[in-house]
This record gives sequence, C-alpha cells and structure tokens, in this order.
Amino acid sequence: MSVKVQVILCSKYGHVYRMAEAIVEGTKQVQGAEVSHYQVPELVPDEIFEKHGAKVTQAVLAKIPSAKVVQLSEAHAIIFDTSSRFGNMAAQMRNSLDQTGSL
Repeated sequence: MSVKVQVILCSKYGHVYRMAEAIVEGTKQVQGAEVSHYQVPELVPDEIFEKHGAKVTQAVLAKIPSAKVVQLSEAHAIIFDTSSRFGNMAAQMRNSLDQTGSL
C-alpha cells in the first residue's frame, strides 16, 4: 500500500524552500511513499518581492504548483513548511489553512 504525502510550503527568500526540497527527497526514499510538492498561493504583490530582493526566489518557486483545498483530503500525511514572523506562521499559510473549513 502506498502512502500519499504532501509537502506544502511558503517561502519568501528560499530558505524554507530548501528545507522543503530536503523533506521531499527524504520522503521519496521511504518505500511505498508517494510525495507531492505544493506551495500556498502568494498574497504579496510582485513589487514588494522586487523591493525586498526576493524576486529571484519567486521565479524558482514558480515551478511548484499551488495547493488546492480539495487536494488535502487525498493525502495520508501533510507536512507544512513555513517561515514564522513574530511567533506566527506566514500570512499566506494562515490564509490557505483558513480556507479548509469545508474539509
């Protein structure tokens, strides 16, 4: 039996992205594990990424599809990977999780 694992990330500068990549690679080594890699939809305008020097990272992240709420119910395990700010998760991750009430 396979185990479906989803890794869902939110990364501005790429640090969290690199951790998520390591999680994905490690999960692939587990026999019977099927891993999918997603990111939460971005809320920050492109101009802000440009101003903060994070535009290059966003170009790298463009290859990772956005997570959809309906996909979450397909997973046996979900690993959320996000930065924190003032002791709370990133607003993008919080926004995505706030939309899961229908599950």
